[in-house]
This record gives sequence, structure tokens and C-alpha cells, in this order.
Amino acid sequence: MFFLKGIPLQFRKLKYEDIKLSYYNLMSLLSDTNINLINSLSMNELFTKINSDHIIFVIINLNTNDVIGTSTIKILNKGSMYTVCIITDILINKEYEINNELYSKFLKYLIEYSRFTEYCVKYIVK
Repeated sequence: MFFLKGIPLQFRKLKYEDIKLSYYNLMSLLSDTNINLINSLSMNELFTKINSDHIIFVIINLNTNDVIGTSTIKILNKGSMYTVCIITDILINKEYEINNELYSKFLKYLIEYSRFTEYCVKYIVK
């Protein structure tokens, strides 16, 4: 958790509650690929998929529990010696962005997650 303009924010993986409670905010920030994924799979299938090789991250405003940003990490060659992560679709609500500060913090978090949690030897930002 950290503060931006006095607002407590948190980076984390997408949860069921985000879809249930903040559906429209979430859908306005997701890529078409992720929207189709959410709309085409059951919740069990969705969270099995997004917790294996297609991880959706969100930025949460902890005061309102609204989703204010999203991104996706796609993991290639998971479980091998040469895992590669592709960081894509970083979208942030313009009301919260100041001089790309939130974007920079979010990208740094995603890179660190890729390197230290998924053990990616290479990451690509698209």
C-alpha cells in the first residue's frame, strides 16, 4: 500500500470481488482480450486461467474499493529455465495519474513480480 495525493492505493492480482463490486470501472480499463476472457469463461475457469499463465493485476483505491488501473502479465515457458514475461495493457484512470508517477510505480511493481515471483529471466513491456 502507498499513498498518492493522500489516497491509499494498492497493487494486487484481480479478485472475484473486483469483478462483482467494481465491474464497470474494471471493464472500462481492461483490454478487449481481457474483457472477452472474463465474459467467455466461468469464474472457476477464469481464475484458473488468470492465476497460471495470464495474470491480471489491478490498482485499487482503498477508500472506495474501486479499480483505477489494470495490467496483464503473460507468462511464456512457465516452469522451464527460461521463463519470459510479457507485461501489456497498462491502463490507468487519468484522474489518478500525475506525471506518469503511478504508471512508473505500477510498472516497477510488475517487473519485480515477474522477476522475483515468476522467476522470469526476461521481461518484455508492450
